[in-house]
Amino acid sequence: MKICPVCNQTYTDESLNFCLNDGATLKNDDNDPPPTIFMDPPRTTNPNYTDFNTKFSQPNTEFNSNFGQPNQEIYQTPYSPPAVNHSQDQTLPIISLVLGVLGFVLVCCHGGLPLGIAAVITGYFGMRNADQNPQKYGGKGMAIGGLILGAVGLLSGAVYIILYIIGSIAK
Repeated sequence: MKICPVCNQTYTDESLNFCLNDGATLKNDDNDPPPTIFMDPPRTTNPNYTDFNTKFSQPNTEFNSNFGQPNQEIYQTPYSPPAVNHSQDQTLPIISLVLGVLGFVLVCCHGGLPLGIAAVITGYFGMRNADQNPQKYGGKGMAIGGLILGAVGLLSGAVYIILYIIGSIAK
């Protein structure tokens, strides 16, 4: 409930922020109890906690007889190794990306042409593997990058060789 400090008009509509009579800012009525907060139950940290309370809330005879002894229920649980996370095979995309970068960098040394061809081929196969079996093969982005860099290196190498041939003929 809200109350106007000027005219003392009370409003039950919680969405109102201003008095409808004089426009003053409404204040919350101090007599209202605070809203109830509902919380989730606490998480269970020790599933044997109730067993512990019932076992040791009795006279101390059982407690004294087991004092210093390890809890056999805990130590006798079978060990299960953690699940092995097998990573995806990204060999072809990595090779394609490396060949594409080398082919792009070595355009001036006539290395762009063969490295570009190899990068395009390995990038295509890497992309195809990632599309057909994504659980086993990964690295589709690297394969696309290698394919594009290989194509650029291939085209740049071809243009460089054509310009080199034209330049040698013109002499």
